[in-house]
Amino acid sequence: MTSAEERQLNQAAYRRLHDLIQQNYPPGRFLAISGGQIVADAGSFDELRNALTRMGKKSAQVLIVQAGADYPEKAFIFA
Repeated sequence: MTSAEERQLNQAAYRRLHDLIQQNYPPGRFLAISGGQIVADAGSFDELRNALTRMGKKSAQVLIVQAGADYPEKAFIFA
């Protein structure tokens, strides 16, 4: 699977899991979605990043979201 395909899979999973995340994780909790499913959660971004490193996950394979946050459907990033 390419990085672009993985990104699309994880973004679709986030949209599908959004309500479940809001109901089951306290606001502010960080979650990692990889392979279309939640693979880790932690109280801080650094804790989550360390957990992902221990799992051998690279950032290109993972979508990190924060419970309670509302993310726009699209975003434009200017470099």
